[in-house]
Amino acid sequence: MENRASHPRDRDIVAEASAWFVEFRAGDVPAATRARFDEWLRRSPEHIQAYLEVSAAWSELPTSDPEGRLDVAALVARARASVEDNVAHLGLLTAFTPPIPQGVSPAAHRGRKLSQTAGLWYGLAASILLTAITSTAWLYAQRNVYTTDVGEQRTVPLADGSTIELNALSRVRVRLSEDVRNIELIQGQALFHVAKDRTRPFIVQSGVTTVRAVGTQFDVYRKTSGTTVTVLEGEVAVLDATLSEATAPAPPGTSLAPAILLGAGQQVTVTPHQVSKPKKADTTAATAWTQQRLIFDATPLSDVADEFNRYNTKKLLIADTALRSLGISGVYSSADPGALIGFLRAQPNLQVTETDREIRVTRRETH
Repeated sequence: MENRASHPRDRDIVAEASAWFVEFRAGDVPAATRARFDEWLRRSPEHIQAYLEVSAAWSELPTSDPEGRLDVAALVARARASVEDNVAHLGLLTAFTPPIPQGVSPAAHRGRKLSQTAGLWYGLAASILLTAITSTAWLYAQRNVYTTDVGEQRTVPLADGSTIELNALSRVRVRLSEDVRNIELIQGQALFHVAKDRTRPFIVQSGVTTVRAVGTQFDVYRKTSGTTVTVLEGEVAVLDATLSEATAPAPPGTSLAPAILLGAGQQVTVTPHQVSKPKKADTTAATAWTQQRLIFDATPLSDVADEFNRYNTKKLLIADTALRSLGISGVYSSADPGALIGFLRAQPNLQVTETDREIRVTRRETH
């Protein structure tokens, strides 16, 4: 009888189960993802069995490593070697059922077959273990990572009393220690409410931009073109790493110079090798997203499209590059995409074409 470990389809199922297991071990699963996982489980009893196998393999591993003694690379290498030791057995056994050799008793032949069959299962177990150990490395990298999906917003409370409000399509990684509170804005936009603690600076890293605070409120928006920092309360120091020899946040109690100090109501935009001069900010517009509003003031149409696409699966595409700099003004609800699209349709110089997947904006032809 063939062992299911040799079937490519079953190996795919184990890989899918491992991916789902890693997703849930990360501890930050949006509702839409949970719904897809539920549908995946219901699709086949084999999916449930594979998920349970991966979970069982994980239970045999260390679940924490506070002192950093777990050598993940060595464990992965060991598991991979175990799998490779069984590769030849898997291929030979599943290809055919050999006849009983001359001079070998049926009982001895059955013993050999049992030993080889055990090798198959050990190979499967080693494969699952390899996946689980590899997942361990991924999980350590993904600890305390918080994300939002399209149209999703959430508030993340931190152990120090601070909170992070995440806009749609955003991701942050949190690392809190006794000396410093480090936050990496990997993608998107976040509003930080920082609890006062002068012994532990609150440092936000967004690409080459470093923002240092103690007790304040500020918004950080990471775009492809650069990072915009807006201060609502208190004061922060902003540093562009490309303009300084320092490539990492300054240690506690030291200066972040050369840095720009921003007070409440001020804003600065940092791009590689360039920092704009601080300017008076429209804090209402900068944080309107927390109220599900989009406020545009002569905003380039390309930026308007980026904002719209945070909240809608049907993407707004500016097909005519000449229109990307067209200024758009107005206040719109992020929960009502039809309002903005209706406004664009009403413009005499714009042609809006909508399909099942996208909304294309081009220049209207005049006759």
